[in-house]
Order: sequence, then structure tokens, then C-alpha cells
Amino acid sequence: MVQTLDGIGRFEALKESWPELYTKVREVFDEAVETRRYLHMNPELSFEETETAKLVADKLRSWGYDVTEGVGGTGVIGVLKGAATGPVVGLRADMDALPMQDEIDQPYRSTRDGKAHTCGHDAHTSILLGVARAFSETGLERGTLKLVFQPAEEIGKGAEAMIRDGALDNPKVDVMAGLHVHPSVRTGEFSLSTTGFATAAGDFFELEFKGEGGHAAYPHQTVDPIMIAAQTLVTMQQIVSRQTDPLDSVVLSFGKIEGGTKNNIIPDSVKVEGTVRTVLPETRNRMEERMRAIAEGVAGGLGGSVTLTYHYGVPSVKIADVPARVFEETVDSLFGPDALKKVIPAMGGEDFSFFSEQVPAVFFRLGTHGEDDRTAYANHNNRFDVDEDAFLYGIATFIELTNRLTSMEPGDFE
Repeated sequence: MVQTLDGIGRFEALKESWPELYTKVREVFDEAVETRRYLHMNPELSFEETETAKLVADKLRSWGYDVTEGVGGTGVIGVLKGAATGPVVGLRADMDALPMQDEIDQPYRSTRDGKAHTCGHDAHTSILLGVARAFSETGLERGTLKLVFQPAEEIGKGAEAMIRDGALDNPKVDVMAGLHVHPSVRTGEFSLSTTGFATAAGDFFELEFKGEGGHAAYPHQTVDPIMIAAQTLVTMQQIVSRQTDPLDSVVLSFGKIEGGTKNNIIPDSVKVEGTVRTVLPETRNRMEERMRAIAEGVAGGLGGSVTLTYHYGVPSVKIADVPARVFEETVDSLFGPDALKKVIPAMGGEDFSFFSEQVPAVFFRLGTHGEDDRTAYANHNNRFDVDEDAFLYGIATFIELTNRLTSMEPGDFE
């Protein structure tokens, strides 16, 4: 059994148990870190990743990959064929940054005002480039490796755009894997949901309540949309607490409310915006109907009216049994059973879900919380940063996972 160690120790143990893999990952590590720091200093927002895409494409070409640019806007695909025929394995990294100010105290802090890699997509891209370089030097014994560098994950549109442009075709992808760096997991560890879903579906809505305004001293002469909205929002939480199985997962949150102009005037209308997060597709499918029924019932009963506008965003990320099992075996073989934490789905959204709806897939978290607490800040925090030693684990795991998946047959993943 692989010795169980913490932090960088788990990777260093590969020097004895997996010497060739250890050496190769060490060879590509420095360049991966250098690339990550460059990308962190030069972040680009969703569908604006032109410089990032060019960097990716240039590196892939220099390593002998067949490269296609402009997939789904600014996406890049690199293909490497193995010595023998076998399944096509897709690995995905997203590339976009967020419209935030970077507040880390590091020499690689963002140089672009109001743009920052505060979700770790610079790390995802660099890890996958490390994998790409490693396979370009060792070759692929069997199958085909298809690297998918995706734009616009942060707005939930990049994966769909790439799929529409044929990202999963020519050659047809048989199985996919993706990762996300996360500070809730320590460096040297991974987490994987065991429920069949990695993340929740993320949907959004607007409610507009209409009444009849008037003087606040005479509410009986009005139809108060503020009270209608308040009653509706409270009642809607019954969907979560009384109309959903307690073992199911639903989040119904209201993030914005607008209405009124003065403290003694009852307004004519109130607007509310919020989000719905669900894991199970059948639960997702009933949320709009239940919300509409409650909103219209409350508003109508109190003499007003309401309009619900519902926007379906990203579905839940599905985790298929076979690639999940192979991933678990990979982590166990490399780093020992204690390196993998079994978790429940995260309620955040992730548009890798669109890939997972099309092909069997596995999606996992890579721990990036190192000994320095500067790496403990949450994703989307202005001070978010990662422990770059975690790249060693990400690169090594993707390499061995790819080798195991390509050793199988295309029909084995269903």
C-alpha cells in the first residue's frame, strides 16, 4: 500500500512507487507554475479569452498536437493520437476569469483592473497544459487524448457553445474528466461526490408584483405589493421545508428586491430576483410550477398580480459509475485511500454539466489549501489563491487516469 502522508509528502512518495510518473510530472511542473502565474497576471473575462487561447494553442502545436481554435468562440481543442486504437478520452479545463479586483499580495497579482482569476481557472488551464506536455514527450500507448480548453464557464455558456461547434465529435469523445481546484480540500487530497451528481443545477428568476399604490397612512385604500411580495417569499420556502424530501437538496434564495421611493408611499410594484439550486433533475423540473402556483395564489388572494420569469441555467454535473470508479482506483493507487474524501454534491453551478449530459464523465475537486493560510480563501474571494504544489497532484492524476481510461474499450463506459 502507498504510504499515507500529508501535503507534498504524498507526491514525494511516488519517487519510490511510481518513479517514471514522478520524474515526468516534476519535469513539467515548473512550466505549469510559470504559465499559471502569467495567466493570473493577465486574466480575461468570458468569451474574451483571446490571449489565453493563443497561448494554449501555440503550446499545443509546439508539442505536436492537432489544434483547432475558435471552438465555441474562444475555445481550443488539442488532439493527440496513441500508438494503437482505443477510446477517446476528453479532459477539460476552463479558461475565463471574473470581473473582480485581485487583492492577493503576490508578484503575480493581476495587472488588469477589475479582472481576476479568483476561481482558479488559471490553475485548471496550466494543469492541463502540464498533462499535454507530458504526453507529448512520453506518447500515448493506446486511444486518443482530446484536450478541451473551454471559455466562459463563469457565465455558464462556454460548454454549450463548444458542444454546438462539435467539441465532442471528430473524433467522438467516449469519456470525459474534469477537475476544480478548491480550498476546502487540503493539498494532497481530492474530493468526489458519491451520489451520482457533483454539483447542483443553477437557475434564476425574476418576480414582479403589481398592486395599487397610495399613501402609507391609508393602506386600506391600496393593494400593497410589498406585503404581497413578503408573504410570497416566506410562503415559497414551504417548497423547501414541506414539499421536498428532506434527503433531497433544494436551495431557494432571494438576492435582490426593489420597490418604493419614499417611506410614506406604498408603491405600485415590487421586483424580486433570486436563484434556485437543485440536484435531482426531477426536482428541478417541478420548481418553476410550484413557485408560479404560490406566487399567483398569494398575489391573487391579496388583490394584486405577479409575473414570474424563469431562466434555466446549467444542469447538475452527472458522475458516471465507470469513470468515477476508475478515478477512485487511480487516486488510491497513487496516493493511498486516505487521499480521497467522499462528499455530497456542491450546491454551486458548473457548466461541465453539459459535457456530462452527453458522455459518461467524472468531475472531482483538487485540494489547493496548503500550509500557508493565504490559500484558504474561498473561490470568488478577492484574496483567493492556490497552493501551486497541488499542480503535482492534478497533473499526475490526470496522466494516470488517462492511461487507465485509454486501456479500456469505448463501450466500457456506459
